[in-house]
Amino acid sequence: MSILVNKSILRASLLGCFLAVSSHSWAEQVEVEATPFATIEPVEKIADDYDIEAMKPQALFEHGRLSRAQFHYQRAEKYLKAAADEGIAPAAYLYAVLLSDDAQKLEYSQEAQDYLTQAAKANYIPAMKLLVEEGTWLSATHRIIWRHKYEEVLHAWYDEAPEEAAFSLYEYLHPTDKDKAEAYLDEAIAANDVDALLHKASQIELGQRGFFLFPSSRLDAAAEVKKQIANAGGIPGTKSLYRDFIRRGESSKAVEWRKKAIEQGDLMSLAALGRYYTTYYEPADEEYIEGLVYLSAYLDVVGQGKFKELRQQAMDQFELASSRVSAEQIQDIEEKAAALRKANTFYHYDCYWQRTAANVVADKPAS
Repeated sequence: MSILVNKSILRASLLGCFLAVSSHSWAEQVEVEATPFATIEPVEKIADDYDIEAMKPQALFEHGRLSRAQFHYQRAEKYLKAAADEGIAPAAYLYAVLLSDDAQKLEYSQEAQDYLTQAAKANYIPAMKLLVEEGTWLSATHRIIWRHKYEEVLHAWYDEAPEEAAFSLYEYLHPTDKDKAEAYLDEAIAANDVDALLHKASQIELGQRGFFLFPSSRLDAAAEVKKQIANAGGIPGTKSLYRDFIRRGESSKAVEWRKKAIEQGDLMSLAALGRYYTTYYEPADEEYIEGLVYLSAYLDVVGQGKFKELRQQAMDQFELASSRVSAEQIQDIEEKAAALRKANTFYHYDCYWQRTAANVVADKPAS
């Protein structure tokens, strides 16, 4: 056990603050005088020896999509562009997004505009949605034309797969026809659509759905919806849950759901929980060693395309924490980290990962 004084009290008071910001910044480093035992070079460790010309277009897309979600942006661009040039509409969409992402907003270069339009012309719904909402380079007339095409494709998708299309129709219609939109939302909720369930949870929290006598009852009801998503393997539900428990000061539950997120493949939770365990536990504790395993796995997977400061801080934390354990323990940690990476595919889940999870393409391309 740790020899920290009042360990449980310290953890309870500090965990909420730490975990709430751990995806973007770190708490202050623990002041321990030590010489780093192990140094991890800031290089991509995942082998990149695939032959693009020998890969099928769909495989190119899947490899590029995962590379983007692990922040290996140069590699992702290479594979996504190759897949897009082979006619894979989701790849053209994601390539346009990748070219445009400056970490604050999307800035569309001419190349990005061209690939986004290519995907939209193939009736790829996420691309059409983005073109309608953010295609400021289009003339007013062309934007109206694309809006009509988008609406037509949405309804065609609904005719073919209503359970999948209902929430998209809700989003599209809500600004102009709330009653009709709510009917689509209810249908999507009944189909256990992840976006619809998260929206339902948000409505409950805001007092827009259901009646609850006490605010705590409302929050509990919203949490149950999120658990439904999380227990079905949905990272968005898991992330929302641990953030909720942090805000409510329920530290142990926040850690529990962070661990659940790691089991589901959430890359950022590796860094967050690894940092926490190696900060607030002692080297003799199992949690401390587990934290080093998490940090090692994170550093072996993550690229340098985004959240570079977080990556550097994770490297610094690993060096500091690993200096407090033996060489034999370091070897065991690396073996466990390798086993963890082998058992799970770690990635950063964002809206673009979600939107490209299925190829939503109509049979007849738009003219």
